[in-house]
Amino acid sequence: MDMLKIWRSSKSRFGKFTVNPVPEGEETWNVNKVYTDAELAKIADSGFNAVWIHGLLHSIVKTDDFPELGEYAAEHQQRLNELTERAAKYGIKVFIYMQPPRALLTTHPIFKNHPEIAGQIESLQGCEGDMVNVQALCTSHESVKKYLKNAAAKLAEKVPDLGGIIMITASEYPAHCWSRRGRMMDANGHYQINPIACPRCKDRKPGEVVNEVIQLMRDGIRSVNQDWKIIAWNWSWAMYEDAPCENIIRNLPSDVILMADFERGGKRTILGKERIMDEYSLGYAGPSKQFRDSSEIARLCNRQMMAKLQIGTTHELATVPNLPIIGNIYRKAVNVRKMGLAGFMGTWNFGNMITANTAALNHFLEENISDDQALELRKFAEKYFPGCHAGNIAEAWDKFAEAMDFYPFSIPYLYVGPTNYACILPMEPAPLTGKSSGRSWLMDERGDDISNAIAGYTIDEIIEGFNCLTKIWGTGVELLAEGLANVPSAHAEEELDNARVCYHLFKSTENF
Repeated sequence: MDMLKIWRSSKSRFGKFTVNPVPEGEETWNVNKVYTDAELAKIADSGFNAVWIHGLLHSIVKTDDFPELGEYAAEHQQRLNELTERAAKYGIKVFIYMQPPRALLTTHPIFKNHPEIAGQIESLQGCEGDMVNVQALCTSHESVKKYLKNAAAKLAEKVPDLGGIIMITASEYPAHCWSRRGRMMDANGHYQINPIACPRCKDRKPGEVVNEVIQLMRDGIRSVNQDWKIIAWNWSWAMYEDAPCENIIRNLPSDVILMADFERGGKRTILGKERIMDEYSLGYAGPSKQFRDSSEIARLCNRQMMAKLQIGTTHELATVPNLPIIGNIYRKAVNVRKMGLAGFMGTWNFGNMITANTAALNHFLEENISDDQALELRKFAEKYFPGCHAGNIAEAWDKFAEAMDFYPFSIPYLYVGPTNYACILPMEPAPLTGKSSGRSWLMDERGDDISNAIAGYTIDEIIEGFNCLTKIWGTGVELLAEGLANVPSAHAEEELDNARVCYHLFKSTENF
């Protein structure tokens, strides 16, 4: 079986949560505007054989169970069928990424018509900026179980040429009653309990709920289609039991593929202290012990295993096309190949551009790649930048990796730190406002208070870290420029410009 290499267009917009939903705001509605023939050809030519689309089961399927849902399902299905037909011409399969059953506004008619299915209530920030209440369709209720199975079957019936589905079943958006409940990790790696109020689910083990949702979706699909790949992603299952979450893995249906986060759970020493890698990272090669343990359990169950990666860039620096840590990409690719994984999903909702990172990943996945990292980096440099000074470029990539050893990795810093937008931070000579700097990956209004970002580090440690990082990264940029001197190619121009932008963002962070 060919390795499954799942990518995503950088032009595809992750569907936004809004209190006034319209079909035009959903990704499945706009797929053919985004995934043109030219875009599909570009993705295929870059070495990928699948794409993922964010989908809402309650939008793309209509059933008799809850007729309030799926008003525009037929049109969503028509558009998805058009995409699957065109994508097949380029050897690309289309996967729907979903989190079933997604919670709905508490004011949705379904809860008036079927009050018995109302589950856990959660607060959620809509794209308009306001906090709103949403409510789970409680999966402990028999009618919701029936709906999930029937909706999955209907999807398989109406969009038969999909490659399959990818399910996330913890954290992210509110979905089943336990999805935002359980153990939440703080900046120091300690768990805090977030209790559940649903009277039906509070007496159930959350892992049991997760397994049940996956089983219902699987059974519905298999009643119609035996070929789809059904992928269960382990993101944040540690909210429910200790990693690697052996009970959940062992209780998955036998034909469900386990997809595990490659770096999550890893440990690195940063600025003199051991830190937990609880997010994607290009600065850390992986795989984590948590990933290896998950893989071993899957092997013992005779279960296929995939890796979840972010190859372009991560929250470490989300506003650039790529974070060029090519040496770590080599190590990720070699381990994916040696571990005999069924494939990977290499993107999330940013960092999805075709760059040296994507070319490197697919190059290093080839069977003839040796264990000599220095040699293989030089060979890739010669391939990607014909006529370059490969030794200088490989050394530059090593410097970029060394620099990232000083990045103050933590969930608070990644999510609310200033690095992504440091070059445009307002720095007027005036008293501090105390206004929050906002979420790092979204276009929030920017303030000058970054206190929430420095949990787990002192401000002096962060300053020291970026001081070291920028010095080493700057040396890497000089080496890259020397290696690309007189190389007249778009690749050379793009990668050098990108490395310089990375430097300026890191340096502006240090100055801030």
